[in-house]
This record gives sequence, C-alpha cells and structure tokens, in this order.
Amino acid sequence: MVFAALVVSTVLLAVSTLHALSAAGGSAARISHHLPLLAAGGLALAVYLAAATWLAWRYPDWAMPIVVVLAPLRVELPLGSTTSDLLIPLYLALLAVAVAELLVRDRLRVPDERRRDPLRLAFAAMIAVIAASTLWIGHRYATPDKGFADALVKLFAFYLPFGVLYYVVYRYVTDLRRLGRLLVTFVGAGAVLAVVGIVQYPTHLVIVNRAGIEHDLALQHTFRSNAVFWDPNIYGRFLGLVMLAGLALFLAVRLRDPGPGRTRGLWLTGAAVVLAAIALVVTFSRSSVAGLLLGAVVIELAWLGRRRGAVAVLLTVLVLGGGLVGLTALRHPQDVSNKLTTTRGWNKITGGRVYLMEAGVFMFEKHPLDGLGLAQFPLAYPHFRHTHAASLAVRDSHTTVLTVAAEQGTLGLVAFAALLATFFATTGGRRRFGADRRLYLWQAGLVACVVSILVHSMTYNAFFEDPYLWLFAALASAGAVRLAAGSSVPGPDASAAAPAADASATPTATPAAAGDDQSPAPTPAS
Repeated sequence: MVFAALVVSTVLLAVSTLHALSAAGGSAARISHHLPLLAAGGLALAVYLAAATWLAWRYPDWAMPIVVVLAPLRVELPLGSTTSDLLIPLYLALLAVAVAELLVRDRLRVPDERRRDPLRLAFAAMIAVIAASTLWIGHRYATPDKGFADALVKLFAFYLPFGVLYYVVYRYVTDLRRLGRLLVTFVGAGAVLAVVGIVQYPTHLVIVNRAGIEHDLALQHTFRSNAVFWDPNIYGRFLGLVMLAGLALFLAVRLRDPGPGRTRGLWLTGAAVVLAAIALVVTFSRSSVAGLLLGAVVIELAWLGRRRGAVAVLLTVLVLGGGLVGLTALRHPQDVSNKLTTTRGWNKITGGRVYLMEAGVFMFEKHPLDGLGLAQFPLAYPHFRHTHAASLAVRDSHTTVLTVAAEQGTLGLVAFAALLATFFATTGGRRRFGADRRLYLWQAGLVACVVSILVHSMTYNAFFEDPYLWLFAALASAGAVRLAAGSSVPGPDASAAAPAADASATPTATPAAAGDDQSPAPTPAS
C-alpha cells in the first residue's frame, strides 16, 4: 500500500506539473524545444534510481542514516501560486529505499506480524481527511486551478512522501542497534550544522534565502543564522531537537560501565548538545526556545522522576523563560512594555501572528464543519484579515491547530486530536520498558522531540510539513511497539536481524550512543 501510494503520488505530481506548464502561455512550446535535454534528464534519473536502489538494498544500514542526513536539504522550485522549498534530495533517497525494501527485498508481500502500529493508522486517517478536503478547494476564495495547484504541492510534496518516510523508518528499526544508529546519525549531523550556524553569525555568511535573512536584518537590526535551512525558526527547531536527542543519548551513556567507550560517548554527545545550544542562541528564535523548554521537561521527568525532577523542571523554566524574555528584548529593543498593552503591539512583537490567528478563527467560524480545503489559508486570508495593516504575504496561520481548523474544519480537528492521543497512548508509559533503563531514556528523548515540534508548531506552524516529526514519531512508535519488553514483534527482516537483536540484550553488547566500541557512530560524512 505504501509503495503503491508513492508510485501513484509521483505519477500524479508529474502529470499535474506538465498540465500546469502546458496551461501557461507558451510553456508547451518552450518544453518542446528542450525534449532532448528532458530525455537525457529522464535517463539520468533512471540510472540514478537503479544504482541507488541497489546500494539501498545491499547496504540498508547505510541507506537509512543517509536519509536522516538528507532530511533538511531543500530545493526552491516555483510550483502552484508560490515558490515552494521541496526536499528533493530526501525524495530521491526515499524512492530508492522504498523500491529496495518494499519491492526488491519483500516483493510487496504482506508482513507476517499481526500486531498493527496504531500510530500509523492515525497518521493515515489524518492524511485521508486532508486529502478529502481537496475536493472542495477553490470554490470559495480562489480560482479552482490556483487553489488545487497549491493543494497538490502540499499533498504530494509533503504528506504522502512523509508517510512513506514514517513507514520505512518504522520498518527499519527492528533492534536497539538500528535505533541507536539513527539517533547518533541525527545528533552527529546536527553538530555539523550547528557549527555552520555558529560560523555564520560573525561572518554573515548566507547559504540559502539571502533575501529573507537580509530583510530580517534590515527590519530588526539582528542577523539570524539559518545554516542550510530556509528560515531561522526552522533551524532553531532543528537545533532544539538535536539538544533533546543528544541529551537522551548522553544520559543513556552514563548508564554504561566506566571505560574508554563511556568517556568518549559522554564527550561526543555533550559536545553536540553544547554546539547546538550556542547555535540556537544566534537564531534568535523564541518559538524554538519554547519548544525546547517543554521537550526538556519530558526528559527531566523521565530521568529523575516526579519529585526530584520538579527541581530540574523549575530551573529549566527559569533559565529558558529568561532566555525568551532576553531574545524578545534583543529583537524588539524599543518600548516593549507599551507594545504589550495593545493588540497591534502584540502583533508586532509576535511577528504578525496575532492577526493571523484572528483570521484563522474567523475562517473556522465561517466554515466550521469542512473548512476551506488544503493549502487555502493564504489564499483566503485577504478576505478575513483583521485590518488592512495586516496585509501580509502569508503561507499559513503560524499555528497548526488554527491552520487545521481553517482548512479542514471540525473533521480535521477530530483527526488531529485522535493522532495526538494515539501517539501519547502508544509511546508513553514507563512500565512497558521494564528494567531497560537505557531504552526508556531514548524513548523519552524521542517523545520529547515530538512534543518540542508540537509546541513550536503552535507559534510557527509546519507540524506535518516537518520530516523530523514523522522520523521521531516512527522511532518512538517502533521503540514502544517493537523494542519494549513484552512488545517486540518480528520485522520483515527479523531472521537477518536476530543475531544483532540477541547481541543487544545486554548493555555491554549494545551500542548506546556515540563512541560505542562495537558500533562506530555514523557521521554525516559517511
């Protein structure tokens, strides 16, 4: 089913793109002049797919870490009514992995395991509701062609590929060794990108989105690092995830017996967390600090328990809360107290979010049951904006709940609430992990990452459009359903993974994090 969805979405996206190009004046004629070049490009893509598929089939333990490393890399393409930043490298890698694992290795057979992953079903239900909302797109506040084109971009460039990402990651994690490999890869890649952001700040080196960074600099007189991410806030969210995953690995390494591997693991994970923290500061992203705060609370309570963890939680709230106040003062140095007394002032401090939220509420009140349809918020915003002064060029409401409410109505809100409830019911709880303290700490880090993304999306949106949501949700579900004590079920390649799984039964034989003697930590370079 997943492979069929990937193939169908790819074909439909290609057909709709050609149709859109043909509908534009003169585009068909221009395309016909470049048929040899297009044919060469198609041949090169076929050769790539064949080679990448063989490599992914032959070396699955290298293929999935590469997918993790490629996840943040975007390519700017003009699609729909706006320019979209698409994860082209991730799509190409996912296509090769999906063909290798689902078609070549398993030959589309149904897995033997009877237990279903409830979170996968909740994600599928959410995608179904979102896809259904495209049926009434363009009949209210936009021309059908324009509204449908924007919806196709979101559906085929984000939701469906990320659904494939969820499945292949869940399928891959059949033992602790593989879970540790992906976590270490993510933290290692995060440390590298943190260094890029740190170097950016004093040098003002811009790799992507120069116009946006320079606009923020002129408007707020503050340079904000973004590394290879399009927006400093998304980069800040990523760094917060690196800190949370790195902290979980650090705490797990402390459980090992003293030795060179333990010392090396502590130094490497600790350094990654510190680098990510420094880089987070120079993004000046307040929403990222808020997400980090709630994520840190999850890990602290899992590590120390409710009583002892209360002290750590209080200190975290004080430190990160002070950081929020400090970042606000740096970005808005003039008369912050007076701005807090008016709606217009709040809107300015929050970067226009107040008026966007009000518009989202008005949209939901107008169409409470079914909403406006996928990707219609920016098209309908001029009809619902609070004042003419709020005429922003927007893509969403900056608040995921309001975006879902405005675009999918009550049906979307019910599906969204069911997804969140399923996630926490499936992945939470200490009892299911038994005495495996290390896996429990890893699981706390994974849940903390999803919580951090959720909190961040309440002030910046991009919940479902973030590949790391689907990555960490898949890892957390696999940890609870497949790896936890009494919950393990055989995966598609259980026979091949059995020796590794048996070897990982004891702490001394299982790689816990970076620096483990038996499983060298993969790096972005590899």
